[in-house]
Amino acid sequence: MKGLRRKYYDIFSNFYDKIIALHSKDRSQRLRRYLIEKSGFRPGQYLLDACTGTGSVALEAARFSKGKGVVAGVDFSIGMLSKAVKKASGIGNVFFVLSDVGTLSFKDDTFHVVTCSHAMYELCPQTRQAALSQFRRVLRPGGRFIMMEHTPPSSPVIKFLYQLRILSMGSAGNREFAKDERRELSMFFKDVVLEIVPGGRSKVVYGTKD
Repeated sequence: MKGLRRKYYDIFSNFYDKIIALHSKDRSQRLRRYLIEKSGFRPGQYLLDACTGTGSVALEAARFSKGKGVVAGVDFSIGMLSKAVKKASGIGNVFFVLSDVGTLSFKDDTFHVVTCSHAMYELCPQTRQAALSQFRRVLRPGGRFIMMEHTPPSSPVIKFLYQLRILSMGSAGNREFAKDERRELSMFFKDVVLEIVPGGRSKVVYGTKD
């Protein structure tokens, strides 16, 4: 199953950025910047972007850091990462790693911030909990994990597509996670907070490593 998912994302990488640009115009860039700012990331720190895809959040973080510190993007799709590497040309403090988020190879207490944008819903419960455990491990004490996801849309058509996505998640555990991520995140992080992003179409959920 994982091999099929990897192949799907390898192929989807050829269209991903164009679809996002067509759908959201500049809104996606504003959301990425909001995620970075809300994460507490500062120039000179270390940030890990999990399920980085074509690297949009990682690259936004690298630009935000003004060349200071280190930004790493991780994904299991070589197709997605090949696009990310091309987009990162000329940016010196960002690099990309081919890895499953449930088995990260970074040392303990490496990063100040771990981000994940619109990807946690795609992980099966076992992989998601393994990933959350890994995020906690690689975060420094006091570091923050923050994820961004869509809120249920109001448009009937988009809402229907959103519900299809939730139903496609398969297990009841995944659907419960999509309803309220705080319970599961609280198993790994303290002071978990859910906030609606200005504009109301997305939310961030974040917590701290004690």
